Amino acid sequence: MAIFNDKFKRTRLDQSPYLFHFINGRDTSPCDTLQKILEEQRLISDKGYICFSASPITAITKFFDTPTRRTGRPMYLSWGLGFSRDILVRDFGARNVIYTDGSESIPEHLAWRTDLLNVNSYDFEYLREWRIKGETFDFTRFPKSDIIVVAPDYNSLNHLVVKFDMQFTPYANYYDGSMVEDWTEEFTREWKGISVDKLGVYLDDYAVSGATGSQTVGEDMCEVLFLESSLNFGIPKNK
Repeated sequence: MAIFNDKFKRTRLDQSPYLFHFINGRDTSPCDTLQKILEEQRLISDKGYICFSASPITAITKFFDTPTRRTGRPMYLSWGLGFSRDILVRDFGARNVIYTDGSESIPEHLAWRTDLLNVNSYDFEYLREWRIKGETFDFTRFPKSDIIVVAPDYNSLNHLVVKFDMQFTPYANYYDGSMVEDWTEEFTREWKGISVDKLGVYLDDYAVSGATGSQTVGEDMCEVLFLESSLNFGIPKNK
């Protein structure tokens, strides 16, 4: 049955193999925030649950540029993480939100995954929200190959997913036997990722998944970086 369902999921442009967690639109340093999340490998919330969206990244790029009336900034920014939906559901208990009008009797054990729905005044169903119960989601046990980093542009993405290091290799001087320092620059992929400015070439999120599937955590990025773009590993400008 799973194979049967997957076949038909792929025929719909409104489906995604990911559940996404995006940086809040009020954050003035989203790159720093996302970098901290990646370093700690955890998401934190004081609500008692961690939020995700089932909306396909290929369908909501305009959402990141639409300001809210209250803050004048977008609700969420184009910085975030996409996690395999199936793994989040199967291994981490992710569940879709249940909407209620506020008068219905909700069992206590389901309260964490309910939200109010009033089409006249409070309607956030379009976020297609999913949640994981708890105030912390530690994703150190989540397979890195099933996570993608989302950033607004190519350089910002590389700043987050590529690790730069200097490799020290001493060698002996042939003439006098002294040790000579030899330093080599290393660029290694730490995370898979996609930049929002490149999404226009993909039909849907399954195409994004296929494209990032060719990326390998731990691969040497020197050749890729020099071929595809001029290097810019400075701190990207925040939106």
